[in-house]
Amino acid sequence: MALLAGFAHPCSSSGAAPDKLESLAAAGQIQQDAPVKAASEMAIKASPQKVWRILTAIDEWPTWLSNVSAAHINGALEPGTVFTWTNGGAKIKSRIALVQRNEQIGWTGTVYRARAIHLWSMQPLTGGSTLVKTRESMDGFLLSVFYSSKDLANSQQIWLEALKHKAEE
Repeated sequence: MALLAGFAHPCSSSGAAPDKLESLAAAGQIQQDAPVKAASEMAIKASPQKVWRILTAIDEWPTWLSNVSAAHINGALEPGTVFTWTNGGAKIKSRIALVQRNEQIGWTGTVYRARAIHLWSMQPLTGGSTLVKTRESMDGFLLSVFYSSKDLANSQQIWLEALKHKAEE
């Protein structure tokens, strides 16, 4: 079920409307009442600008994220822009909700009956490194039966480790 990480859907067991998710993501917030939530962070020996370039080059995700086999952004990197990607065989439709260059990005998306908000932030550290933080919330019909907060945290670690590897090469 790792393929569900980072996605959203208009049907929800909690009743949160898609526009609520967009508003939360745009404000840099996850859905606090979602049944599946996780937050992870990692220091990366690269500048926030380099980490930002890698993370926001959505079309390039398949080159460094092993589970992502396709990714395409349909416009500029700005709120409202839709991008599609395939993760673990599942095609995901996401919408960018938050863009603060070199600092934060967030999106919502849909896959199957799961829905989520995925937020990323980059903080400069001394010595030219970056503290990358990711927070995510997920909900959907029976999602917590098949996918836990621990599963989501594990998926975040995979993303962070891949991002670290790419940024530090």
